[in-house]
Amino acid sequence: MVNDLKVAFIIISIIFSILIPVFAVAYSYKKFKISFKALFTGALIFIVFALILESTLHSFIFKYTAITHHPYAYAFYGACAAAIFEEFGRLIGFKIILKKYRNWKDGLSYGLGHGGAEAIIIGGISNINNLIYSLMINSGSLEALKAKLPVGTVDQIKNAIINTPSYMFLISGFERLFAFTLQIALSILVLYSVKSGRYKYFIYALLLHFITDIFAALYQAKVLKSIFAVEIIVFVIAVFSFVFIVKSKKMAEKIL
Repeated sequence: MVNDLKVAFIIISIIFSILIPVFAVAYSYKKFKISFKALFTGALIFIVFALILESTLHSFIFKYTAITHHPYAYAFYGACAAAIFEEFGRLIGFKIILKKYRNWKDGLSYGLGHGGAEAIIIGGISNINNLIYSLMINSGSLEALKAKLPVGTVDQIKNAIINTPSYMFLISGFERLFAFTLQIALSILVLYSVKSGRYKYFIYALLLHFITDIFAALYQAKVLKSIFAVEIIVFVIAVFSFVFIVKSKKMAEKIL
């Protein structure tokens, strides 16, 4: 059985991953009249550069190299790949697709699209699946799928959900919220870079993205043992990102 606390944490994570980004878009549109072109460009760039191109590179690297057997190299590669693909995707988005959309609100809109797509696809959909499977486990209906799925699939799903600590599902929601905030800040930084012609802002975005991801990558590589330590670091970065987003509107008047 999947306990009630675990189910509650999964639901909270769904709220963090889907409802908060949707609310943020609605609020930003009402307050700042953000551009939907910039919003959808951000989402599209994330899908193309992170989910398709970056994932394709990962498939090649993991198949033809032994990098997964070298934790530090694996973590460094993962953080570099994420930073490079997503930030260069942002750069291309602003330089080519959004030539006429370079105000502060367009950076905000792009970030909402990029971060929202990431939160919904990576956090929201996976946790909706977790919720459905949890309810099926508790009702006993998951067992009925054994005849329709490959041997061992149902047991793998059940063991993964039951054996994962409840707090991990809650952490996944907070992680999406932190990443969502960071993606908005990074989008504004890259916009600053493109609009002002000062590429130091683009370098800042690359470095900040890499620094944030390297800790998660080191945890995945089992170099760092505490998920709580990793999330505290990411939380601090998210707080600074939020402060930057709030203050960046006034900064934009000088830079943009």
